[in-house]
Amino acid sequence: MLHLQQQFLQFHDNIKLTMEDNEELRNKRDIIIKRIKENIPDAAKPFTIFTQGSYAMFTGIQPLDNDYDIDVGLYFEMSKDDVKPVDAKKWVFDSIDGHTKDVRMKTPCVTATYAAGYHVDVTVYAAENNDGKVYLAKGKPNSNEENKTWDESNPKDLIEVISNHLTDADDRKQFRRIVRYLKRWKDIQFSGVVNGKPTGIALTACAYHYFTNQKVVVDSFTGKTEYRDLDAFINLLSSLLNRFKTVVEREGNELVLYERLSVLLPVSPYPDLFVKMTNKQMVTFKEKLETLKKALEDARGKEDPTDAAELLQKQFGSSFPVPPRPDTGKKAFKKAVVPSNESA
Repeated sequence: MLHLQQQFLQFHDNIKLTMEDNEELRNKRDIIIKRIKENIPDAAKPFTIFTQGSYAMFTGIQPLDNDYDIDVGLYFEMSKDDVKPVDAKKWVFDSIDGHTKDVRMKTPCVTATYAAGYHVDVTVYAAENNDGKVYLAKGKPNSNEENKTWDESNPKDLIEVISNHLTDADDRKQFRRIVRYLKRWKDIQFSGVVNGKPTGIALTACAYHYFTNQKVVVDSFTGKTEYRDLDAFINLLSSLLNRFKTVVEREGNELVLYERLSVLLPVSPYPDLFVKMTNKQMVTFKEKLETLKKALEDARGKEDPTDAAELLQKQFGSSFPVPPRPDTGKKAFKKAVVPSNESA
């Protein structure tokens, strides 16, 4: 039985954000923040700034299209009843408009895109409400009124829950690796798909709820352990597939059975992160999960790591390393530990 831990660790190093990527993202973020502070209209309420998204949760990966992004949140000291959501977003839009050639107000955020392949998403929150909740400004100037809303959101709580998931630091690193593997798998297997692909936060929540660490003791005297990412990945997929539930939908005059997966965001208001997937899109998602699980199981059952890695490269793309055949075979069963920088 193969574990391919060496290949998985190299795969992780190949797809995670590098120190150079992180530095460039921070530079772009800091430029945008400076611009907002200097140019935001006097009518705007005071605000505090924080970094959010996968960068803040240490689960970011290199994008296949080289379109790097970083998310910035602005907590305005105001109630959602004080100002309309699009008006609040316009404060931010007006303060950075013209900084790059492409500044847009999107439904959930304001985005500034740089020619070099980086963009910064800025989201606006009303953080001082009578009910103690935080609300996200959604909508665009040309949106229908029903689509201009303040939606409950807890970005700081989400960052805390995900980034500090699991007590042991090394266990947490394995969790983050699995999240990154899932994200790259999604990018490869749903390439070109506009609607119906799982979001990064949905896959992160899947791992948060159903991932369990897999490791073995290799030295009983010292207590040294080695992690088994392949086993952890298979177990996670088994848990997810077991949680698909059958639903009945009426299509015309017929009742049709579908299987759906429901996974909640681990912070209030706990939305179902797959609710927007249609039933047919959910069928495709489940089939792809089953294909991935079979590929992982087949790879684990191979005798030669080259054959096993070639199977997995079909799922994860060329970033998954395939060892040359002369270096594989029986000697490849020797355990190998490769140091890996786990930071975002």
